[in-house]
Amino acid sequence: MLTPANTILAKLFSADFNSIADQAIQFPKLITAFNITAILITNASAEPDNRRRRFYPTTAKGGTAIVANSQVYSSLTTSAKLLSATLAAGGATTRYSSANVDNISGYLTLYLSLTSAQSVAATADVYVIGSNLSA
Repeated sequence: MLTPANTILAKLFSADFNSIADQAIQFPKLITAFNITAILITNASAEPDNRRRRFYPTTAKGGTAIVANSQVYSSLTTSAKLLSATLAAGGATTRYSSANVDNISGYLTLYLSLTSAQSVAATADVYVIGSNLSA
């Protein structure tokens, strides 16, 4: 089943922007291949500082980062703000599948991972936008 381009493929509500643990963003089982056109962050509970927060295809910051390490999140000053993260080189031109993304019990999974925790607790919702390229 092919879905339209620029649709929500996966989401992570209340992502912890103060945790250095890998935070899984699981795709529905029917999605076996996809491309990413955007990663949107919104509904922040507090303003995130500018520590590195990147998205990766495997755990422990493995694989090629999907979001550029220069991405700043401090514009998320209220829950009404929305940020479209800058995709890293290759982030928007890669066909993701079980060949290059973690596959956990049949669910393709990306990860949000911070380099270091910030001093103030903050959460936000994350949406992965793109095209379902499943056959």
